[in-house]
Amino acid sequence: MYQFIAKTFHGLESVLEQELNKLGATEVQKMNRAVSFTGDLSLLYLANMSLRTALRVIHPLAVDKITDQHQLYDFAKSVNWVDWFTPDKTIAVRAIVSQAPAFNNSAFVALKVKDAIADQFRDHYNKRPFVDKMNPDIQIDVHIHKDTCTLSIDSTGDSLHRRGYRSTGHKAPLNEVLAAGLVLMSNWDIEKQVFFDPFCGSGTIMIEAGMIAKNIAPNVHREDFAFKHWKNYENKKNDKAWLVCRSNERKYEGTLYGSDIHRGSIQLTRDHVTRAKIDDLVRIKCTSFEDRTIPQGPGIIITNPPYGERLRERDTHELYQRIGNKLKFDCSGYEVWMISSFPQFNRSLGLKPNNRKRVFNGALECEYMHFSMYQGKRKGH
Repeated sequence: MYQFIAKTFHGLESVLEQELNKLGATEVQKMNRAVSFTGDLSLLYLANMSLRTALRVIHPLAVDKITDQHQLYDFAKSVNWVDWFTPDKTIAVRAIVSQAPAFNNSAFVALKVKDAIADQFRDHYNKRPFVDKMNPDIQIDVHIHKDTCTLSIDSTGDSLHRRGYRSTGHKAPLNEVLAAGLVLMSNWDIEKQVFFDPFCGSGTIMIEAGMIAKNIAPNVHREDFAFKHWKNYENKKNDKAWLVCRSNERKYEGTLYGSDIHRGSIQLTRDHVTRAKIDDLVRIKCTSFEDRTIPQGPGIIITNPPYGERLRERDTHELYQRIGNKLKFDCSGYEVWMISSFPQFNRSLGLKPNNRKRVFNGALECEYMHFSMYQGKRKGH
């Protein structure tokens, strides 16, 4: 059994905790932008394939108190790196430093740890691993907070948000991990509620919803994970984890509806849903939300309308007023979840939220709000 840490975005820790509990992880504990847990190698492989709200999974190898660069070097060299990988593997070291006056340069910290690892391999094999910062076989994480240093080995490699369905070079306004988290936080009743995203953009929220509906593990088709380069990698356990993911997939008889006013976005969505293998579920139209015929409910709207750098403040306010009117008059029977960084966007909508959650879309602090659309007046209002 090993201790692992799954990293995520701020605000998604509780969702990730639930995912890990469902996978059978033990000693699950929320942290800041992460969740720690215990499991064997089979669970590690399954977690990397299955977790929707994790960015990566690391394995802490050692923790110690350090106060200067010499202690850092000695501590890094004391870890038995030769037990984890061979000198023919390429490496990279990533360092994060906070509230540590003795280490105000993360690049220097990474360099010292890299030197210690290289020297250990040179002592043991008379050969050192090469550095590859762009696509390493082995990624080492260094985290220094005040005087505490944690050294970890990354089991993931390329971030888990890269599911493989997004067009190369296209930058969507919403990360796949956050999009999956928004769907899971909404408590969407998959069997009873129609799904609709009226500002679907390149389709990220809709695709993540479709993969959840069909229980497709987000990285089940990914071929390379960093754990495959570890010495203790077991191919049979990896194959079993893959089979577990595939056997858990299910049919979904419903339809996912989406729309966007931009024709280019609609074409991107079509391409992306095909790559994600959920094109049989999706119906999309190129139209504005105001002109869109709303699918018959009961249903749920989960959407990421334009805000922030994409629109001026006055334009955003006017857009949200029109969105609010459309929701009030045409969307009765729907539960609505909207994410935005626009200050108090519920006032522009003219709606009172049932619930609100604080999340981050990249560096943007956002609110994720829930509104219930009732026919007539809500009781007590």
